[in-house]
Amino acid sequence: MRTRGRIFIVGLVLAGAVGLLAASCNRRGGSRGVAPAAAMPVVEAPRRTLPPLPSRPLSPRLRAMRERAMAKTARARGLEWRGEVGMTELSGWEYGTRTKEIADVLATDDLKGLSQLAVAGGMLPGGTDLAALAVSFTAATAGATYSPLDKQVLLVAEGPKGAFKDEALLTHELVHALQDQHFDLLQLLLARPYNFDRAEALFALVEGDAMSVERRLQFGEEWARQTPEQMARREEERFAPYRRGIGALFPPLLTETFVFRYRDGLRFVESMRRARPPFSADELFRRPPASSEQVLHPEKYAAGEQPRAVSLSVEGFTRAGWRLSAATPIGEIGVRGVLLAGVPSEEAARAAAGWGGDRALLFERAGRAPLFVWQTTWDRAADAQEFYRSFNNLQRQRSAPEVLAFVPADAEQQAWRDGGVLTHVRLEGDAVLVLRGDADDVAEALQLIKP
Repeated sequence: MRTRGRIFIVGLVLAGAVGLLAASCNRRGGSRGVAPAAAMPVVEAPRRTLPPLPSRPLSPRLRAMRERAMAKTARARGLEWRGEVGMTELSGWEYGTRTKEIADVLATDDLKGLSQLAVAGGMLPGGTDLAALAVSFTAATAGATYSPLDKQVLLVAEGPKGAFKDEALLTHELVHALQDQHFDLLQLLLARPYNFDRAEALFALVEGDAMSVERRLQFGEEWARQTPEQMARREEERFAPYRRGIGALFPPLLTETFVFRYRDGLRFVESMRRARPPFSADELFRRPPASSEQVLHPEKYAAGEQPRAVSLSVEGFTRAGWRLSAATPIGEIGVRGVLLAGVPSEEAARAAAGWGGDRALLFERAGRAPLFVWQTTWDRAADAQEFYRSFNNLQRQRSAPEVLAFVPADAEQQAWRDGGVLTHVRLEGDAVLVLRGDADDVAEALQLIKP
């Protein structure tokens, strides 16, 4: 979908607005050196079904627009249509209603857990409800979207007399329809276990593919002469009005991951198309990127570099009465988004670039505040030190330093007090551990995490 005012392209469906996509790891094929993810996800069917859309015929003008756009999209994308694509024009009110209905079908406990984890970790403001944010954002900004639940492109009528006119936007959404017909977007969408980092990587592929087709149709040879880096800078410039406008109303973590899908997704797809030997977009869908790091650094995708496994035993927490209620990697783009809340963009990107792997966990215990545990590992000890410094710079913007009772000789530590919440940051070799919660619970967690 595209925001009203023709500022930029937004995405696929409600779920994408909050990072619900999870990459499919069960597709094989090809002879590339790109290793698939280690665990095969489970695919869950939607728990509810949607009510029918309003039944109304398309105008002759919209039917002709659809036929032209379908033909152009198929040629540019290099895929044939396997069936007709439905299209329904809705009023703004009807579109908002449909957005809520899609949320009711697709929103899962994963999204609720992600909201709670991010709030407990200080990554999002208290009380943030990602599902509600997604509904309001999508309803307020959409011009059109492809819904894999409806198998239709939903158009938002422009003005009281309707008359949707944006053929370029329609082409973008039809790329998503082609993706769905050939690669089953719902299967990708509903893969479990949920993984935020892998989800962002997949969504960058979905949107980067659509952006690549749209820009090639728009700019032709001019576009082909640009490097992927020039393309990414151009898209960043297109997002400037968004960052100053509606994007400024959202936490940096959400704004940055949103922009990432278009800017860096496009750069990733174009980089792989121009690699030697080249990767087709179809190959990328058959073996999706496993992490946002692979999208940000396409050479790591080509080399098959996977995220480092981060193991943190929960058995000690369970014996102590804690219940694990959410867990996910945040990824390089997530680290960057977190840091942007308090450090300059160049520093945030540089500090996140050495990411090797991570796992964020949320523990709950009756009568206690939530406990956030974030274990990160880095490519080198120097990368861990850089993240440690930047993360403490972020804490310095909003917290007061806390005096530590002890500092082991083999680790560097810092603690920060924000009201009744303590954030403890520990650097040890190529790893950084972040704990956030009640001071007594943080002290207990430090003992439970000991090797």
